Amino acid sequence: MPAHNQRPENRQSIAFYAPLKSPLHPVPSGDRKIAQLFFSALQYSGFEVVLASQLRCLDKNGDQHRQHRLISLATREAARILRRWRKANFKPSAWFSYHLYYKAPDLIGPIICRELKIPYLIAEASWAEKRAAGDWSLFHSKVDQALQLADKVICINPVDQIALTQYYQSRARSPIVQLKAFIDDFHLPEPAISRAAIAKQYSLDPRKPWLISIAMMRKGDKFKSYQQLSAVIHKLSTPHQLLIIGAGEMQRQVQQLFAHNRQVQFTGALHNQKIRELLSHFEILVWPAINEALGMIFLEAQQAAVAVVAGDEGGVSSLLENHQTGILTAATDSRAMADAIDLLLADPRALQSMQQNAKARISAQHSLAAAANQLTAVITAAQREYHCQC
Repeated sequence: MPAHNQRPENRQSIAFYAPLKSPLHPVPSGDRKIAQLFFSALQYSGFEVVLASQLRCLDKNGDQHRQHRLISLATREAARILRRWRKANFKPSAWFSYHLYYKAPDLIGPIICRELKIPYLIAEASWAEKRAAGDWSLFHSKVDQALQLADKVICINPVDQIALTQYYQSRARSPIVQLKAFIDDFHLPEPAISRAAIAKQYSLDPRKPWLISIAMMRKGDKFKSYQQLSAVIHKLSTPHQLLIIGAGEMQRQVQQLFAHNRQVQFTGALHNQKIRELLSHFEILVWPAINEALGMIFLEAQQAAVAVVAGDEGGVSSLLENHQTGILTAATDSRAMADAIDLLLADPRALQSMQQNAKARISAQHSLAAAANQLTAVITAAQREYHCQC
């Protein structure tokens, strides 16, 4: 990924910005991962991608003093970017912002797009009408301004798309474009780690089927999902082993949930490369996904030919095909989730078919190449329509 000061040569360029979390942010998360994927998909499309800024415009607590300060910082940042680009005689072909919502609006892109008269594209915007009043009303208004300016609004999460569709119903146009969530191509290095080595390293019984769960150990919905996972594992009747990958402020509390369950082991935090090396040795990824937006791990698991049993919340249903590549249940129904796991473990042939379907589906519908092709078409259309309006 190029440094944000790098100037592209000889190709159309895209200015990229993620107001919630830069793709270069040091703390891993699903949001950072998706930002990196969009950056890579744009590069794959043939564009030179410039990271315009790493300014994080996030207000977690509804502090209007902080919101005013961030608006001021962003305005000065936009001015610095413009000065730097003018000095370098550089003008991007379009601006692309990933993930903006009432806690983290895009405070830079609209300024620059108006000044340079270039198309403005957004991926993964969220609209919450109830935030028009209250502690985040100022930032909410900035999301409104960005959505009104946007030439294209790319939606991955079907839940977000519902609210955005309603938002644009009262306006003369709808710039919404659907895009399937996608994942980068991944090939295991040789030699890959063996099942025997994994069993030894993490104290797993190689004679039993292996389940895996991967999530940060945070307060709120993540911890609720771990509580639900504990209830699911308690209800399983089929012999199994469960490996839990993750760390965070609630790590001790999560481990206590499984303290009396000897078939559950923990790894702590692992680098994504290591996780993907491990995945292919597991039968099923299990995660309740309470209030989960998307969850890229569902795609990574299927890419590694791992079936998924997950809670049907948020955009999770858009990431797998129910009863073909995995099974969706109510996120808070531990009995239904346990029954789904038992059903698959009792029928190895059906499980293997589901695993093969999962890998094929990711390759066909959720690849980086598929996303790049669609992004190229979206950006080309945005440029054409923008210049026609001018």
